[in-house]
Amino acid sequence: MTLRFAIPSKGSGYDATIALLESCGLRVTRANPRQYTAVLRGLPGTEVLLHRPADIVSKVAEGAIDLGVTGYDLLHEQRGDDDDVLVVIDDLGFWRVELVFAVPQSWIDVTSWADLADLAVEFQARGRRLRIATKYPNTVRRFCYANGINMFELVESQGATEAAPSLGYADIIADITETGTAIRENQLKIVGGPIIRSQAVLIGSRRSLRGNPARLELVRQLCELIEARRRGRLFYSLTANLPGASVEEVGRKVTARHELAGLQGPTIAPVWSKFASESGWYAVNVVVPQEELLPAIDYLRSIGASSVTTVQVQHVFRAESEAFARLSARLGEERL
Repeated sequence: MTLRFAIPSKGSGYDATIALLESCGLRVTRANPRQYTAVLRGLPGTEVLLHRPADIVSKVAEGAIDLGVTGYDLLHEQRGDDDDVLVVIDDLGFWRVELVFAVPQSWIDVTSWADLADLAVEFQARGRRLRIATKYPNTVRRFCYANGINMFELVESQGATEAAPSLGYADIIADITETGTAIRENQLKIVGGPIIRSQAVLIGSRRSLRGNPARLELVRQLCELIEARRRGRLFYSLTANLPGASVEEVGRKVTARHELAGLQGPTIAPVWSKFASESGWYAVNVVVPQEELLPAIDYLRSIGASSVTTVQVQHVFRAESEAFARLSARLGEERL
């Protein structure tokens, strides 16, 4: 049975998804750039469908798509707490944005959500409501009511939301931003913290995956590869030649710094020296977190390492896929 896997059809989301899949050893191939179906090389039985990120959410909810890559902001806006859509991996490492409130820079006394609540009351006293332009009406409405902003009017924006106050059809905006540049360029400023933080997520359909072992096995394989690849980027494999009288002696020296001794411990093997007169050398291999790379190299030098080579780890697999285990548990609860 085919696994229907949707990815963004264009833009930065498409590019980042393709890069992630390729780093996992999976390649998306299609006959021509205008075709909206593709094959996922490396995971047989998977059909890739290219859709707008917003459409991916609705199609996964309907069960027309089994698995998809979209933005958490779109999922939060369209589905809320809908149990038909399951978050399989909650952070794919790209598409990081924040949904924020922004007001005119001239409003120097407005700096917080509480100020917005007071402002809404002032506008109501003047005979009109505070107008908020946004592409996320459901999310913004829920947030406002939960934070004491009770008197407002939402103006749905389909174009450049940042321009709404200067064009006169809204007082403030609630929009996504990555750097805040567009907001500042339109003489606006962010107030309060983020309404939500968003990133690319992998979502699955409860309707189509539940009770379908063949599709779930493909989901497991995809989760394994994505998790292992993203985890692997955080580690380096170090190999060093160390002098010593025995494996045990070298092992004790290396593991004296417990935090630098690798994931499970070092691998140590005798070196068959190319110089007949030299003996008593051992090759040591350890895997260390990226932030411990230089401390580990310095320590290996301090105990006699003659040379140290490094390679960034491609994948780190654990006993099982954590994401798939969570997905299986949620689907399992449904069958009880």
